[in-house]
Amino acid sequence: MGAYGDHHTGGFVQDQPFDYGNGVAADLAQAMTEVRFKTYLEASEGDPEAAMRLYAWNTAVASAFYGPLQALEVTLRNSVHGAMTAGHGEGWILDSKNLRGPEIRRVEDAIERLTDRSKPVTPDRVVAELSYGFWVALFANAYDTTVWRSDLHRIFTPKVKQRHGLHTALDQLRTLRNRIAHHEPIFGRKLNEDHARIVNIIGFLHRPTLTWVQHHTTVPTALAVSRAELATF
Repeated sequence: MGAYGDHHTGGFVQDQPFDYGNGVAADLAQAMTEVRFKTYLEASEGDPEAAMRLYAWNTAVASAFYGPLQALEVTLRNSVHGAMTAGHGEGWILDSKNLRGPEIRRVEDAIERLTDRSKPVTPDRVVAELSYGFWVALFANAYDTTVWRSDLHRIFTPKVKQRHGLHTALDQLRTLRNRIAHHEPIFGRKLNEDHARIVNIIGFLHRPTLTWVQHHTTVPTALAVSRAELATF
């Protein structure tokens, strides 16, 4: 057995967990600010060592979610882009008649960023520049009678009949993604359900990508590791 235990732990567990004793936990907490550390401290009944272990565990799980979330975002945006291109032409993203005010402004901001970097303003570049939130917005009520019914319902196999439920799931994952991106706590979420949402939606969008994600994801392993045993993030 190596330093990180057996293969079932995926490198998250080691023989000798980090020692937070002798004031080490309190020293590390100083780097986080009192307000940031308070969330972890309160969840650990005021124990600084337990709070630091929770912080490390939160970081490990957040890191594990990065790959599946990336796969979801890229697969979703490319699927939407493909469907909209088929129905409205490659330049659909640059045509304001396909979008509403908030999304038009996001496209304009994306174009401005590309221009500032002296990059060609092409549909593919604009698509890549847009945030996950932009793509989630296209499944909201505002687009039900337009792009959903004419184009976006086609990208799911089997067909998704409840757009509202789909939008809710995508938006819940948007919140998770943003919390991870801003280094915020996610330990209070139902993370197994979040992972299941990612896997399910990818499966509806593209089965080969689902197989790939299921092979590589370390989220279940990370969630199974206890805070006291955690080695890496």
